[in-house]
Amino acid sequence: MKNQRTKVFQLRLTSDELLNLKEKAVPYQSVSNYIRKAVEEFTHVDVKQQIEMMQDLCAFYRKFQNELSWAGSNLNQSVKRANELAVAGLLSPGYVNEVLLPSIQDVQNILKRIKDDLETLNNRTRLIK
Repeated sequence: MKNQRTKVFQLRLTSDELLNLKEKAVPYQSVSNYIRKAVEEFTHVDVKQQIEMMQDLCAFYRKFQNELSWAGSNLNQSVKRANELAVAGLLSPGYVNEVLLPSIQDVQNILKRIKDDLETLNNRTRLIK
Protein backbone atom coordinates (compact mmCIF):
# COMPACT_ATOMS: atom_id res chain seq x y z
CA MET A 1 0.00 0.00 0.00
CA LYS A 2 1.31 3.39 -0.96
CA ASN A 3 1.89 5.92 1.82
CA GLN A 4 -0.96 8.43 1.64
CA ARG A 5 -0.34 12.08 2.31
CA THR A 6 -2.96 13.04 4.84
CA LYS A 7 -1.24 15.71 6.90
CA VAL A 8 -1.58 19.42 6.10
CA PHE A 9 1.00 22.08 6.90
CA GLN A 10 0.17 25.79 6.81
CA LEU A 11 2.69 28.47 5.96
CA ARG A 12 2.06 32.21 6.06
CA LEU A 13 3.51 34.14 3.13
CA THR A 14 3.31 37.61 1.69
CA SER A 15 1.76 37.98 -1.75
CA ASP A 16 5.24 38.44 -3.24
CA GLU A 17 6.59 35.36 -1.48
CA LEU A 18 3.66 33.28 -2.73
CA LEU A 19 4.14 34.53 -6.29
CA ASN A 20 7.85 33.78 -6.10
CA LEU A 21 7.18 30.29 -4.74
CA LYS A 22 4.68 29.53 -7.50
CA GLU A 23 7.10 30.77 -10.18
CA LYS A 24 9.89 28.55 -8.88
CA ALA A 25 7.54 25.57 -8.66
CA VAL A 26 6.54 25.71 -12.35
CA PRO A 27 8.91 22.89 -13.45
CA TYR A 28 7.51 20.63 -10.72
CA GLN A 29 4.20 18.78 -10.53
CA SER A 30 2.95 21.11 -7.81
CA VAL A 31 4.08 23.64 -5.22
CA SER A 32 3.91 20.84 -2.63
CA ASN A 33 6.18 18.67 -4.75
CA TYR A 34 8.62 21.57 -5.18
CA ILE A 35 8.74 22.18 -1.42
CA ARG A 36 9.23 18.46 -0.66
CA LYS A 37 12.12 18.25 -3.15
CA ALA A 38 13.72 21.46 -1.83
CA VAL A 39 13.54 20.26 1.77
CA GLU A 40 14.89 16.84 0.79
CA GLU A 41 17.83 18.31 -1.14
CA PHE A 42 18.66 21.03 1.35
CA THR A 43 18.72 18.68 4.32
CA HIS A 44 21.49 16.61 2.76
CA VAL A 45 24.74 17.58 4.49
CA ASP A 46 26.62 17.60 1.19
CA VAL A 47 24.25 20.11 -0.35
CA LYS A 48 24.49 22.42 2.66
CA GLN A 49 28.29 22.22 2.54
CA GLN A 50 28.31 22.90 -1.21
CA ILE A 51 26.11 25.96 -0.73
CA GLU A 52 28.40 27.23 2.04
CA MET A 53 31.41 26.59 -0.20
CA MET A 54 29.84 28.56 -3.04
CA GLN A 55 29.14 31.44 -0.67
CA ASP A 56 32.75 31.32 0.58
CA LEU A 57 34.02 31.25 -2.98
CA CYS A 58 31.92 34.28 -3.93
CA ALA A 59 33.18 36.20 -0.90
CA PHE A 60 36.72 35.20 -1.81
CA TYR A 61 36.44 36.51 -5.35
CA ARG A 62 34.84 39.77 -4.22
CA LYS A 63 37.61 40.28 -1.66
CA PHE A 64 40.43 39.79 -4.09
CA GLN A 65 38.86 41.45 -7.11
CA ASN A 66 39.48 44.87 -5.57
CA GLU A 67 43.00 44.01 -4.45
CA LEU A 68 43.91 42.69 -7.90
CA SER A 69 42.56 45.83 -9.55
CA TRP A 70 44.57 48.01 -7.15
CA ALA A 71 47.74 45.97 -7.66
CA GLY A 72 47.38 45.95 -11.43
CA SER A 73 46.87 49.71 -11.56
CA ASN A 74 49.90 50.37 -9.37
CA LEU A 75 52.06 48.02 -11.39
CA ASN A 76 50.93 49.56 -14.69
CA GLN A 77 51.64 53.07 -13.42
CA SER A 78 55.08 52.04 -12.17
CA VAL A 79 56.06 50.31 -15.38
CA LYS A 80 54.72 53.18 -17.50
CA ARG A 81 56.74 55.68 -15.51
CA ALA A 82 59.84 53.50 -15.67
CA ASN A 83 59.45 53.24 -19.44
CA GLU A 84 59.04 57.02 -19.76
CA LEU A 85 62.19 57.58 -17.73
CA ALA A 86 64.13 54.95 -19.63
CA VAL A 87 63.21 56.56 -22.96
CA ALA A 88 64.33 59.93 -21.62
CA GLY A 89 67.56 58.44 -20.27
CA LEU A 90 66.58 59.40 -16.74
CA LEU A 91 65.92 56.02 -15.11
CA SER A 92 68.09 55.79 -12.06
CA PRO A 93 68.81 52.63 -10.07
CA GLY A 94 67.26 54.39 -7.06
CA TYR A 95 63.90 54.60 -8.81
CA VAL A 96 63.98 50.92 -9.58
CA ASN A 97 64.88 50.06 -5.98
CA GLU A 98 62.57 52.53 -4.24
CA VAL A 99 59.50 52.57 -6.50
CA LEU A 100 59.37 49.76 -9.03
CA LEU A 101 60.60 46.84 -6.93
CA PRO A 102 58.31 47.59 -3.94
CA SER A 103 55.29 47.68 -6.29
CA ILE A 104 56.29 44.41 -7.86
CA GLN A 105 56.82 42.88 -4.40
CA ASP A 106 53.35 44.06 -3.34
CA VAL A 107 51.86 42.33 -6.37
CA GLN A 108 53.83 39.16 -5.62
CA ASN A 109 52.59 39.17 -2.00
CA ILE A 110 48.98 39.61 -3.09
CA LEU A 111 49.29 36.82 -5.64
CA LYS A 112 50.82 34.54 -3.00
CA ARG A 113 47.90 35.25 -0.63
CA ILE A 114 45.43 34.51 -3.42
CA LYS A 115 47.24 31.28 -4.24
CA ASP A 116 47.26 30.23 -0.58
CA ASP A 117 43.56 31.04 -0.18
CA LEU A 118 42.71 29.14 -3.35
CA GLU A 119 44.65 26.14 -2.08
CA THR A 120 42.76 26.27 1.23
CA LEU A 121 39.46 26.51 -0.63
CA ASN A 122 40.46 23.67 -2.93
CA ASN A 123 41.34 21.48 0.05
CA ARG A 124 37.96 22.20 1.62
CA THR A 125 36.15 21.23 -1.59
CA ARG A 126 38.00 17.90 -1.69
CA LEU A 127 36.59 17.09 1.76
CA ILE A 128 33.05 17.62 0.45
CA LYS A 129 33.34 15.29 -2.56
